[in-house]
Amino acid sequence: MGYRGFIQPVRPLNRENTMFQTLKTFLPAVMLTAALTFAGAAPSAAEGLTKEAVQKIVHDYIMEHPDVILDAVNQYQQRTMEEKQKAAVETNREFLFRDERSPVIGNPEGDVTIVEFFDYNCGYCKRVLPAVLDLIKEDKNLRVVFKDIPILGPTSETAAKWALAAQRHNKYFEFHQALMNHKGPLTDETLNKFATDLGLDPARLKKDAETTDVLLQIERNRSLFTQMGFGGTPAFIIGEEVVPGAVSKEEMKKLIDKTRAAKAAKKDKKDK
Repeated sequence: MGYRGFIQPVRPLNRENTMFQTLKTFLPAVMLTAALTFAGAAPSAAEGLTKEAVQKIVHDYIMEHPDVILDAVNQYQQRTMEEKQKAAVETNREFLFRDERSPVIGNPEGDVTIVEFFDYNCGYCKRVLPAVLDLIKEDKNLRVVFKDIPILGPTSETAAKWALAAQRHNKYFEFHQALMNHKGPLTDETLNKFATDLGLDPARLKKDAETTDVLLQIERNRSLFTQMGFGGTPAFIIGEEVVPGAVSKEEMKKLIDKTRAAKAAKKDKKDK
């Protein structure tokens, strides 16, 4: 499968400009809502008030309770991000769930898929790995797709390249576990040792790590990561649910069950 037509990288957002535009867009709606609320709650008091008087009341209230604006903006931004992420999942469904180049563990034909974006220098990523492995052992109809996304420095980049190079020798997950279980800096000596311990040739692996396929895979993951609006690792897609940040085993199980219930309901509706 080629890389033609893949999504283009998104220009990073300017946080100050983004917040300004959000406030500019959202503030009139907040003021209108507040005005209508005031008029509805106290119709007798509102009678005879001019537009300027209502605007002053709303203005004074907002100045005394600025948290109202911040809460409204935060909720607006969260809803906007959730909508963007759902659209990104739908647009990139094949690349997220069925990309033949992405490493997979568990049941290759499982009915629920977990996609994990991670970095080998991410402490939270290391902490959630046992939960993911427990779920794979307990749930024989679950598949997990790994998306290497090195964002924490040059050693993250090198580690991701070596892990994906190990995939060419059917040793990706073994290398992945070794990297995730490692404590301390990821040096060249560390990578060489992991390769040797797994029966791989470090010199060959280092060469394979710089191949076009490996480099394109990492760039593809970066582009997906940006499209999803993620700001850090780990980040998950569990079924249809987008989950930024570390998540507990119990929460993962709830989302897996939710996905299966939704699929069953959809099937029942289709059969009727």
